[in-house]
Amino acid sequence: MGRIRLLPEHVISQIAAGEVIQRPASVVKELIENSLDAKATKIEIALVDGGLKSLSVRDNGCGMSPEDLRLCVERHATSKILDREDLFRISTFGFRGEALASIRAVSKLTITTREEGAETGYLLHVEGMNPIHLEPVGTIRGTHVEVQDLFFNTPVRRKFLKGANVEFKYILEWVVRFGFAHPQKRFSLDRDGERFLTL
Repeated sequence: MGRIRLLPEHVISQIAAGEVIQRPASVVKELIENSLDAKATKIEIALVDGGLKSLSVRDNGCGMSPEDLRLCVERHATSKILDREDLFRISTFGFRGEALASIRAVSKLTITTREEGAETGYLLHVEGMNPIHLEPVGTIRGTHVEVQDLFFNTPVRRKFLKGANVEFKYILEWVVRFGFAHPQKRFSLDRDGERFLTL
């Protein structure tokens, strides 16, 4: 019998996640880009323990339907590319369709969203590559993504993270960059329950 074998899908997902998600700041960057692509004008970031325990990004963007919500955490699922020609005229951030799938693979992920005009919102919860839980909820228009226990299922990768203060500084750098690049948008950053920055 040969020594080469195909990896299980959950292992493939965790390896692929490592290409996109290296630390809490990677998660924040990807989620802010999704919010900007959703035409949000207000983006609120909240962190506990420098994002090591939990982080969230809330926006007032276009929101998602339940069908899109279910698909958005799957690999290579995107609304930005329909055919090969679209690869040559990319005008958005999240065109790969890998951000939420990669975050899902290495965290406990909750997404609450409602489209404009929809009567109800929807909540999706998933831990790693386990089955998705989806249910209707009351919520405002936009999307709220909560990420808890980053790398809970890949403890070796968690060991390479720095302390909460250092991880917070990485996140702060990204928020400030986005704030200066998008002066017409409102950004806020909360650290351990207190407002740290408003841009």
